[in-house]
Amino acid sequence: MPIRFRSEKLQARCATPDGLQTTIRSVEVRYDPLLGTTSRIAEGVKLQTRDAAALERFQLQDQSCPFCAERIGRVTPCIDPKVSDEPRIRAGETMLFPNLVPYSQHAAVAVFTSRHWLSVSEFSSKLIIDNLTACIRYIRAVYASDSRARYCAWNVNYLFPSGGSLSHPHSQVFLDPVPTTMMRFQFEAAERYWQENGTSFWEDLVTTERERNERFVWDLGSTAWATAFAPIGFNEVRAVVRGRQTLLQLDDADIAAVAAGVSRVLLWYGALGYDSFNVSLFSGPLDGAAWFRVNLVMVTRTAMIPYYRSDSMHLERLHWEAAVDCAPEGIAVKLRDQSDLRSYALTSGHPKTPWQ
Repeated sequence: MPIRFRSEKLQARCATPDGLQTTIRSVEVRYDPLLGTTSRIAEGVKLQTRDAAALERFQLQDQSCPFCAERIGRVTPCIDPKVSDEPRIRAGETMLFPNLVPYSQHAAVAVFTSRHWLSVSEFSSKLIIDNLTACIRYIRAVYASDSRARYCAWNVNYLFPSGGSLSHPHSQVFLDPVPTTMMRFQFEAAERYWQENGTSFWEDLVTTERERNERFVWDLGSTAWATAFAPIGFNEVRAVVRGRQTLLQLDDADIAAVAAGVSRVLLWYGALGYDSFNVSLFSGPLDGAAWFRVNLVMVTRTAMIPYYRSDSMHLERLHWEAAVDCAPEGIAVKLRDQSDLRSYALTSGHPKTPWQ
């Protein structure tokens, strides 16, 4: 069955304040051609763009930043010697080390540069190549020591609106025996497509998008770039690495093509007035899956403003996977502690509860 780009156009109506006229706004519901999930293109929805003054304090050197050159070697953890002889993996300006917040069994942080601040236009191809190279070296080392860790991705949360907790530019490696929700959805849907059609969904998608020339953007080496038919974020751009099933199959030319595309898209994001973004580069299972292709998704987030951090990062926005700080059982214990609720009710002016 050929790839279908299915959508439904709807109209929302309301009366003007004086009741004399009708205002019509459009909303288009689009179905993802692989997953079947829906997204909506709604007239009037937009993100806040850059405020230069709001960025000034974040651009200054931060004496407490653990990723800056004078502290990174002292305060960041080292890789388990069972995984790598290198305590920290270096590639060009990138330094990689384990993540103290383990979103996966094997989680790593890869700091792009010793510079504390980068504008989106300063994410050069060279910086991205170094970062991806270090991350793939780490993935290779981990997988050699733990073959259960089959599922991986390269991710970036840049600045607080993207869910990042530090402004110093860095990426994160996800490497785990359990795929994220989006990984699982992609794997299962792509396998069904393969079984039904005998071809790779992503190879067919590239061919179809290039022929239609509605959303296709570039061919860069082994990568093909297009905007998403059913986007899951603002200004979403996607890429496919043709002929590559896993991140471990990427050669230097593939990495350079991915990096060039990401850098180009970030230049465009900056020109639009956005400074915060998310990126995820998805791999197929590391033991191989003929139907899968390495693919990338990147989106803009709302502009940086003081004292603001989103609680939604690459996991929530691009992997559809929640990450919270406390187990539900622990929350239940706290909620059952009625003394906390009594204290709140007595001090907040709320009506008395039955136990008071």
